[in-house]
Amino acid sequence: MRRWMTIMMLTCAIALLVMYTFHDSGDDLDSLARNGTIQADAPVKASVEIEIEAPPEKVWSVLTDVNGWPQWQPDIKDAQIAGPLESGTTFTWKAGGTRIHSRLALVEPGTRLAWTGSAWMARAVHVWKLEPVRGNKTRVKVDESMSGFALTFFYSSKDLEESDRLWLNRLKAAAER
Repeated sequence: MRRWMTIMMLTCAIALLVMYTFHDSGDDLDSLARNGTIQADAPVKASVEIEIEAPPEKVWSVLTDVNGWPQWQPDIKDAQIAGPLESGTTFTWKAGGTRIHSRLALVEPGTRLAWTGSAWMARAVHVWKLEPVRGNKTRVKVDESMSGFALTFFYSSKDLEESDRLWLNRLKAAAER
């Protein structure tokens, strides 16, 4: 009897884990991204900003050239966009050995860009905001959230903040060339 109970409890636990893992919150995340917001209750999130000595048009051009990301972002080994820069267009990219499948959700030329992404059992919302600053400069703010089963065991908000800060520093270097 005890063995049977153990098997039943393990089966239920595995079923719950599978249901949680494959529950698709994609529509909710797409909706957030379309509104230029991240998942407020995500276990991993970051917000970072930087001032770039280049006009918003130049920063936008570098940021939205998805296929060109590997040229200035050495952590990205491959990036391919499957269509025009507009809401609904998908793109894939490989960062840190992980292939990420993303979909543009918000494209406001020169001001805001947002996408959702998924890899393994993690989902993310990534929101970029560009604001002109006096002196032909641009303030870029990045908000990002990540969620998924066991994500917090391997990745923290501090890790995400460091990654986003590095991305912004590299964007700055590329846009200021």
